[in-house]
Amino acid sequence: SKTPRGHFVRTIGKQEDVNVESEVILLEHGVEIKPFSKKVLDCLPAESYSISSEDYQGRRDCRTYPVCSIDPIGCKDIDDALHCRRLPNGHYEVGVHIADVSNYVKPGTALDKEAAKRCTTVYLVEMRTDMLPSLLTENLCSLVGIDERLAFSVLWEFEQVHGEFKILNTQ
Repeated sequence: SKTPRGHFVRTIGKQEDVNVESEVILLEHGVEIKPFSKKVLDCLPAESYSISSEDYQGRRDCRTYPVCSIDPIGCKDIDDALHCRRLPNGHYEVGVHIADVSNYVKPGTALDKEAAKRCTTVYLVEMRTDMLPSLLTENLCSLVGIDERLAFSVLWEFEQVHGEFKILNTQ
C-alpha cells in the first residue's frame, strides 16, 4: 500500500544490536520469550527431588550401558543419547535414549499447557528460549554423567552377516 497503516506497540531497542535483532526474530515468529509464571513453576518438583522406586517400575535399567550424548559440547539440556554394545551372543545392541519429561509434566497442568504453547526449545546463535523450566531441562531431565535419569529408550539387536547388519529384535 502507498499509505500503510499501523500503530506503535513498543520500542525494542537499537537496530543492529544483536540482542535486539534476536528478540525481533523471536517476536516475528511468535516465539514465547517471557519467563515462566509462578503457576507453571509451582508444578515442578522440589530441586532436591530424587527418582523413587515407583518411578523405576516397568522400566529397563540402562545405568550400566555405555551411553553417550549426541548433544553438542557445552549443551546444558542433554536430552538425547545413544549406546552401542556387543552382546554375549556376538550380536550388537544399539539404543536411542530420550529424556522422559512425562514423569514431571502431568497432563492438563499449567506446566503441560505452557509446554504445549511453547512447543519446542528455540536456539539462536547466542541464546535459547526453553519449552520447559531449567530445573527440568538442565537438571532432572538432562542425561548427564553418572546422574540417574529416566528416559524413553528404543533398543535394536543386530547381527552382522557378510558385512551387512540385520535387525533381529526391537524393544
